Amino acid sequence: MESLVAWVKVTRKKQLSVLEVDADRSPGVVEELGVTTIPSIVLVKDSRIVGRLEGRVTGRQIDELIEPHVAA
Repeated sequence: MESLVAWVKVTRKKQLSVLEVDADRSPGVVEELGVTTIPSIVLVKDSRIVGRLEGRVTGRQIDELIEPHVAA
């Protein structure tokens, strides 16, 4: 999934910020975001969780998660 995250960073860099969190090094962040499965993608907008994907996902799934929340 690292390559998909890198792809999102490049293709969406003007629309959003991508932060990667190491679950072992930041257990408090993992708990705060309610992450129970690794890997996970948590979409946060205006300090609220607005979506999430858990486990292995495709680029299409990531796009479908992000698209409704970014300006064109």
